[in-house]
Amino acid sequence: MAMAQTRARRTQAERRTHTRRVLVEATLASLSELGYAGTTTLEVERRAGVSRGARLHHFPNKAALLIGAVDWLCEQLGERYLPAFAANPTRKNERQRVRAGLHELFAMFQHPHYVAVLELSVAARTDSELRDQLRTVAERSRLLALEAARKLFPALRPSDAERLVETIRVAFVGLRMQEGVTADKRHTELVLQVLEDAIVQRIKQID
Repeated sequence: MAMAQTRARRTQAERRTHTRRVLVEATLASLSELGYAGTTTLEVERRAGVSRGARLHHFPNKAALLIGAVDWLCEQLGERYLPAFAANPTRKNERQRVRAGLHELFAMFQHPHYVAVLELSVAARTDSELRDQLRTVAERSRLLALEAARKLFPALRPSDAERLVETIRVAFVGLRMQEGVTADKRHTELVLQVLEDAIVQRIKQID
């Protein structure tokens, strides 16, 4: 009997996780396609295929839904930092490792869902509540990136790791914003090359 109840609880937990996931994915898709103004709780519920009651159980209002979606996206991004820059047989030296990592990480920033972050960042300029919540999410994302940088490049001083993390983040955001106006692969590669050189140079100075 106890085993059957445990199984039922797991099934219920899995259902909750699934519902939350489809809601945040629907929110990110809506933000990407319709923008901040067009993303309503009703639109998200329709896309996710869930009832208003189910949505309210996880996210009581639009602000909570938006922040929950961006927070989830940042978590997904954070989980990719270590694999992106990890050493493997195809990366024969530090430069190849850094180059592959930057390209893999930027490919994630190019996912349509990341447009949601840009949409909310613009909206937060005139919305103090949204701005404060986004700052909290951004700080958590920054700490995840710093933790990964320290593990991947242990020789870097904390101040150097922070400079590199912030430089990469700002460069990637700038590139994504620019892509909304004009897509220039040559320019993107140029920026990635500059970042690669800066990271490798700093590592060599430490060695």
